[in-house]
Amino acid sequence: MALTKAMIMTAFAAPDKSSQDNSASRPAAVHEEVYQRLRRAIISGQLEPGRALSVRGLAAEFGVSAMPAREAIRQLAAQGALEITPTRRVAVARMTKVKLDELCDARLALEPSLAGRAVNAPPAAREALAAKLTDIDEALDQAIGRGDSADYAKYNSEFHFTLYEAAEAPVYLGLVESLWLQTGPFMRVVIGRLGTSSLDDDKHKEIVAALRAGDAAKLEVAVREDIMQGMSNIVRGYSPDV
Repeated sequence: MALTKAMIMTAFAAPDKSSQDNSASRPAAVHEEVYQRLRRAIISGQLEPGRALSVRGLAAEFGVSAMPAREAIRQLAAQGALEITPTRRVAVARMTKVKLDELCDARLALEPSLAGRAVNAPPAAREALAAKLTDIDEALDQAIGRGDSADYAKYNSEFHFTLYEAAEAPVYLGLVESLWLQTGPFMRVVIGRLGTSSLDDDKHKEIVAALRAGDAAKLEVAVREDIMQGMSNIVRGYSPDV
């Protein structure tokens, strides 16, 4: 998650010709950059449940002022990814059994339908998407083979959201993102405990095959079974101290 100085300068460099519109838009752009990077880190499980965050630390990490860091924290807290205590301590949200069951039900209700919409793309676009998903899945298989739970979590989330974003359904996508923001950190911890040898991503291959065939019904079934498979691992590894 660390950014080099060169990366920061490239991302946030001011245009050669300044204007009032450009200067007004830069704070919003900086906030969006911080929010998106922190969001991706949470979804992919780079931040474990209960990990404390601070405005000062986040601002230093991203090389920005306190304001965009504070706004990113506020936005992610509103989405349930972060918790803010009465003493103003900020931490990655923890998990409870009741919350886990509810998140599982919500994922099963939303994600298959969202994924099925990707079939509506033209055949050439579907084939390009299938090829991209295959590349991601191969990287995921390699992570499983070397026992790398961090890369597994990263490529698993990348696989799903590459598919979901292709569905071009922003309302669905926003709801699904909020669910992954709450499950991502916990999923990473559980995978680390269980080990990648207990994981199986065969459903990803069924998802790709259904996409190539343009079969929305089979795609939705494969996504549903993949979620059930993954969530069953999380339930199996659940511990209230996570």
